[in-house]
This record gives sequence, structure tokens and C-alpha cells, in this order.
Amino acid sequence: MMEKKNFFRNENERNLWIRLNAERIQYSIKIKNNEDAGLGSLDKPHSCMWISRNQLDYDEHKCDALRVSLEEMLLLTASELFRLFQKREEEKVRKMFEQCSSDWDNDELK
Repeated sequence: MMEKKNFFRNENERNLWIRLNAERIQYSIKIKNNEDAGLGSLDKPHSCMWISRNQLDYDEHKCDALRVSLEEMLLLTASELFRLFQKREEEKVRKMFEQCSSDWDNDELK
């Protein structure tokens, strides 16, 4: 099992990240689905707060960095964060596709 990473100076910063990320998720739902989603709570499955905490737990255990930094969340507008997150997700998918293509090409050479 991978060791949990600590991206924050204290628990208050961690909780702030969860809250701001939940607001980003809420904004994304509104933009993508034209649907108003409440923030919910950490204990309500599939709510924005619950999803945000799960994303952070995943990042702390499986990733080298947060998907969106606390500084970015504090400095960027909701729409800027939305575009940044979309861009990063597209880049991630592109890299995965390139890796798969490379693997397929290598398999054909064998």
C-alpha cells in the first residue's frame, strides 16, 4: 500500500481544499448538466462534499500532486478552474491514449 502524502500544512487547509473543490464540482455540475447541486455533506454519498473528500483521499494515496492546488482554488474564478480542470483531464486522456497506442505498436512489432 502506498504511503499517504500530506499536501497541506494543517487540517484547516485540508478542509478548505475539500470545501473549495466541492464548490468546483458543484459549478461543473451546473455548467455540464444545467443542474443545481447542493454541496451536501461529507457523510452524504455522492454529494459534492463527499466526492471532493474522496478525490482528496485518492490523490493523497495514489498521486504525486493534487488535481488542483489550494493556491489555484484560492486565486482562480469558478470558470477558470472549470477550464483548467477540463484541460488537465484532456491532457491526462491524451497521455493515456498515447501510451496505449505505443503499447499496441510495440505488440505489433513482436
